[in-house]
Amino acid sequence: MDSDIQDKLIKAGKIAAQIRREGAVKLSKPDTSFLEVMDYCERKIIKLGGNIAWAQMAVNEIAAHYCPAEEDKSFSKEGDVIKIDIGVHIDGYIADNAMTIEVSSSDKHKDMIKAAQNALKAALKIAKPGTKLWELGEAQYSEAEALGFTTIKNLSGHTLGRYKIHSGISIPSFNNKDRTELKEDWHIAIEPFVTDGQGLIKEKGIATIFMMENEKGARSPYARKILDEIKPLNSMPFTTRWLTRKFGKGPTALGLRELQQSRIIKAYPPLVEVAGGIVTQCEHSVIVKDKPIVYTRHENDEW
Repeated sequence: MDSDIQDKLIKAGKIAAQIRREGAVKLSKPDTSFLEVMDYCERKIIKLGGNIAWAQMAVNEIAAHYCPAEEDKSFSKEGDVIKIDIGVHIDGYIADNAMTIEVSSSDKHKDMIKAAQNALKAALKIAKPGTKLWELGEAQYSEAEALGFTTIKNLSGHTLGRYKIHSGISIPSFNNKDRTELKEDWHIAIEPFVTDGQGLIKEKGIATIFMMENEKGARSPYARKILDEIKPLNSMPFTTRWLTRKFGKGPTALGLRELQQSRIIKAYPPLVEVAGGIVTQCEHSVIVKDKPIVYTRHENDEW
């Protein structure tokens, strides 16, 4: 790997890890505004010299793809299990990391949180050239099962590319029999989702996260303004409140609807555990080496 690319990944990872930790501390306190924390995370990414890839979170049975809209009044509550997922990029080179906290002094879900951490640790140890994807999946599943839980089968980690969150290969969290081998210098995100539910997710709810899929023209002025706003993102995710704050709620809704109908953008609704099970998540980004480089690890991380 070019040393300049590795330096950019490591810089992005350091920022992402710090913001993840800071956001988690804020969310762990009851009566904390989700919107205010996500706004804080985005501002701090820029302040530290990074570019926002995303700042997202998910609560309880929601596994992923929740981002508060401008009018969202949701607050953390006692007993909530909250995932915070932070992505940062430097010149398109992405660091992706996540962790789970419980808004409680009872630690009711500490074993499920620990299961996700253990699953990630087990996979990171073998994130080396030649390791097969099924082996990464088996390592994660075994750790979750050991504590009485299961992994979510239709939600996986992924290879990372320049300006590409998912660059073509999925990293399973169970033994899916995939014999594809890791290659040296791949950078990948490993992210076990652990649950006491069925182990599957489905889309449910209103999408506030979108990505550009096709570069083509739009008809209405509302849609064209949104396109002008999102093109510089190079197909990275964006969220509705970035647009509503600039263009207003009505014009944004009209523009997004046209862009979806034209298949210029794709919506990513919240992903919910099908049986309503609680979900925990733990994630790091790693450069595949004989000695793997985990470039989103914070000094206080135990995983």
